[in-house]
Amino acid sequence: MVEFKAESKEEVSSTSEIIMAHFTVLVIIPPRTMNIQKTVRELLNPFYSELNVEPYREYLDQRALSEEIRSLSMLPEQEIEKLARKWEVPHDDLVTLAKLNLDWCDDEVVGTDENGAYRTTTINPLGKWDSYSFIEAETDETAVAISYPCQVSNLLSVVPYAILTPDGQWHEAGSKVGMETLRRSLLETDEPESSEEVTWNLIVEAILARYSDYSVVALNCHV
Repeated sequence: MVEFKAESKEEVSSTSEIIMAHFTVLVIIPPRTMNIQKTVRELLNPFYSELNVEPYREYLDQRALSEEIRSLSMLPEQEIEKLARKWEVPHDDLVTLAKLNLDWCDDEVVGTDENGAYRTTTINPLGKWDSYSFIEAETDETAVAISYPCQVSNLLSVVPYAILTPDGQWHEAGSKVGMETLRRSLLETDEPESSEEVTWNLIVEAILARYSDYSVVALNCHV
């Protein structure tokens, strides 16, 4: 199961209201790394959400918009009305509700080009976290105790939300997988894993196999 945490069941009352709070990241580092904290910090730095970047044009993700509209259309009517009151828009305007849920406000649009409407921002487009702490030990899904740092090959049944590899590549399950896992966990349902979750499990297995002789640390990240 993907390691993805929220504070209460209320945080998973609807798909559109789930906000990622804490999530587990495995950071794979070269074996015999002398300064682990420094190495981890350097690997994580490009993904710091508060990192200053030059102003750039940000476009609305049309695929994410379509997915959000689809998710909203599957919610009970009372949930839609609740969101509409929150954003002060008509309850039948799913497009606007979806944009607002994606933190997109049409009032912020400053221009249009061949890629569509855009706004100017300095938010780090690679941002994934705003704080983190090291996890010293945990148990995997088979209740086996794991102490970090350890060798990657010692991870038997750990499925994190994200993995950061030594080449600086960030791999993550994605919000949909995180939400599905979190909902099933907190609401204690017996729903089977989705195809997306199964795919992520296979990706994790492949990455860990590729770096089996490397070291790994685990982080509790917040965003």
